[in-house]
Amino acid sequence: MRRFLTALVGAGVVLLSVLAATGSSNAAEQSPAIIGGHNATETYSWMVSLSNGCGGSLVAPQWIVTANHCGSATQGRVGSTNKNSGGELLRIDRRVTKPGTDLTLMHTSTASRQAPVRMATANPAAGSAVRLLGWGCLRWPSCSTPTTLQEIDLTILASSRCAAGGGASTDVCVSGDRTHSACHGDSGGPAVVGTRGNWTLVGETHGPGDNGGECATSTLYTGIAANLTWIRQQTGT
Repeated sequence: MRRFLTALVGAGVVLLSVLAATGSSNAAEQSPAIIGGHNATETYSWMVSLSNGCGGSLVAPQWIVTANHCGSATQGRVGSTNKNSGGELLRIDRRVTKPGTDLTLMHTSTASRQAPVRMATANPAAGSAVRLLGWGCLRWPSCSTPTTLQEIDLTILASSRCAAGGGASTDVCVSGDRTHSACHGDSGGPAVVGTRGNWTLVGETHGPGDNGGECATSTLYTGIAANLTWIRQQTGT
């Protein structure tokens, strides 16, 4: 199964490569981001920028949903559209991964004052609108990364459309092409449905939806609904 990898290069610039199923288990951390999007149109109280370059979503006062393949992070900035300032900077003191999945929960040492995002109880229907958020590559293969959070509105596809990327029927598959897509720089970040100020988390970014692309293609998201019981057990919500 292919996944996006994150590595810090030079003065904190995040560059990423794809890890194939045969790749090393201790490869550098990875992340997909937003091509063809624009600056965020609102401040998402629950959006998290992790210190290792990945994204995440605050789902409870002391819990962040992200991707297991992101590895470890020491801090998370919550509720800011700027990855370097604003919001709350919280220390991460432990993580819990659901076996057999790419889903990880990161626990913060203190509770956030920001409002967590609602979690989905069912996957959205194919053909419905979905919003992706992230700070990753604005284009590919010539990658440049923004300081301001990017968003893009795309479409839910049938889960089978991401089967080549390792997706299951419980996962969420999102449309994409060479100019509108998730890409390197936002693994673990959210796919949400809803309207301004009223969003529901339906997936966390896992990797490309096909078996050959790195980005600029459909994107596979680990489904939140299928893992909701486990998340609630861990977070006590």
